Parts: sequence; C-alpha cells; structure tokens
Amino acid sequence: MTPSGRLVVKLSSPKPPRLGTKILNSRGEVIGVLIDVIGPVRSPYGVVKPSLPELSLSKYEELFVR
Repeated sequence: MTPSGRLVVKLSSPKPPRLGTKILNSRGEVIGVLIDVIGPVRSPYGVVKPSLPELSLSKYEELFVR
C-alpha cells in the first residue's frame, strides 16, 4: 500500500492486463481497478486503485483479473 492509498502488485505475466481491468481477491470480490503498469518489461508491477476505502489484504495474498 502506498501513502496515497494505491496498491502495488507484482504481475505474474510479462504481458500485463489492460488498464481499467477489475482486480479481484481470492473470494471473487472486486477490490479495485488497474490504473498503471510500472517497472521493467520482464518483471512488471501493477498499480491498483482500491474500490473500498478500508481494504485489508495480507502481504502475499494472490489477486486475480476479470
């Protein structure tokens, strides 16, 4: 979690999803939207804008795209 309230997540594929893609937790609940892709091309990270003001995730929780 960044100071501005965004999530930075490690992407598992070198080809990132499109910006605006919904991000889900393991229970299938939408937790936010992908707003940016950063980092090296071979190992990208995604910046997610949470949809809930009080989001609680564990440090290594796996997230999914819809």
